[in-house]
Amino acid sequence: MKILFVNGLYEPYVGGGAEIILHKLTRGLMGLGHQVVVLSIGKNPDLSVDRVDGVKVYRAGIRNLYFPYGQTTPSSLSRTLWHLFDCYNPLMQDYVRHVVAAEKPEVASCHNLAGWSVSVWDALTEAGVPIVQVLHDQYLLCPTSTMFDGHAPCARQCLRCRALRIPHAGKSNQVSAVVGVSRFILDKLLSYGYFRDTKTRQVIYDARALEVEYRKSGAASVDGLHVFGYIGTLAPHKGIEMLLDAFSRPGEGGWRLVIAGIGKHDYEAELKKRYRNENIFFAGYLNPKEFFEKIDVCIVPSLWEDTFPGVVLESLSMGVPVIGSARGGIPEMLVHGYNGMLFNPEDPNGLFSAMRNISESLDGWRAKRESIVNSAPSFSDGYGWSKQWEALYASVV
Repeated sequence: MKILFVNGLYEPYVGGGAEIILHKLTRGLMGLGHQVVVLSIGKNPDLSVDRVDGVKVYRAGIRNLYFPYGQTTPSSLSRTLWHLFDCYNPLMQDYVRHVVAAEKPEVASCHNLAGWSVSVWDALTEAGVPIVQVLHDQYLLCPTSTMFDGHAPCARQCLRCRALRIPHAGKSNQVSAVVGVSRFILDKLLSYGYFRDTKTRQVIYDARALEVEYRKSGAASVDGLHVFGYIGTLAPHKGIEMLLDAFSRPGEGGWRLVIAGIGKHDYEAELKKRYRNENIFFAGYLNPKEFFEKIDVCIVPSLWEDTFPGVVLESLSMGVPVIGSARGGIPEMLVHGYNGMLFNPEDPNGLFSAMRNISESLDGWRAKRESIVNSAPSFSDGYGWSKQWEALYASVV
C-alpha cells in the first residue's frame, strides 16, 4: 500500500507525543514493505520536500496568521483569529490536492489537524482517498486541543468551542475508520456525536517502549536523595505547577526533582523564578534514556484529560514506576500498586501523598523493576503494533 500521513509536524520537528508515534509508525510500515508519504506543516511558505529516514516528507507553509508551533505566545486577538480561520481553512486544501495528485495514495491517515483544519477531509474525499482519522487529543472538540479551562478539565464544550466546532461532527461522517490511542478519547468523541456513520471504530494503544536495556539494579538516588522526575512540555495543563508545589512543601528534605523539557519562554522563566530550590533541577531537553537513568520515579501530573501520554510507556519500559493522574487515558496504562500509583488531582494532598508513599517503599519498587517492564508487553511490541495498523489500513482500501 501507499499511505499518506497528514499531521501538524514531522521529524525533526516534534511538538509532542503524536510526532514521536508517527515517526515510529512510518518506519514500522516501511519495514513491512509499504510506501509512506508525510504531509506536514513547515515554517517556510509554499510546499517543500525532503527525506527523513527514507520517508518522503512534504512541508506546507501555514496559510493562517502565524506558525502555531513556536515558543512565543501570540496576542489574545491573534490567537482568537487564528482559531477562527482554523475552524475550516480551505486555503490548506490546495496542498492536499497537489500531494494526492503527485503521490496517488491508496489511503490517508490523518493525525493532529491543527493548522490543517478538517477541510483536509473534504479534499481527500473529493479525490476518492479513504480516510483513517487517529485521535491523539481533543482538537475536534476544542480549538486548544485540551478542553481545559486553566484550572480543571471542562465538563462540557463551552460556547466558544461549540461555535468553532459547528461543522466538525457532521463532516466526521466521511471518515472510513476512526482510531483512538486510548478508549477514553474514542468514547469521548463518540459521546459528542462524532463518526456516527463511520463503520470502523477502534482503539490501538501506542507502542512507545525505549529501545534500550532497562536498569536492572542500582538506584538513581544522588547523595541519598530519592529522585523524582518529570519529562515533557512545561505547560499549566500538564500539572507542572502542582508538582512543583507538592515538591516544595516543607518537611521533605530527602527528595530531588529533575524537570526535563521546555515550554513557552515566558512561562518557563516564571517557573524557574518562582520555584528556586537547590533540589529542583531544570534540565532543559534530555534524551529520554538519559532522563530515566537519572530518576527513581516518573511523575505524570496531568490536570487535563491526557489521552495517552507516551512518557508512561517509556518509563515502564525502563522499569521505572510512574505516579500518574487518574484522568484521561492514564488509568488504562497503570495498575495502581503494581507498576505505579494513581492519584486524584482534585485532592490537594493527592500527589504529595503518593510521592511520600512511594518514597517510603522505594526499595520494594526497585526490587520489582523487571515486573514493571513486563506489566505492559503490548506497549513494547513494535512489530505487532505495526501489523495492527497495516491490517486497519488494508481494511479501508
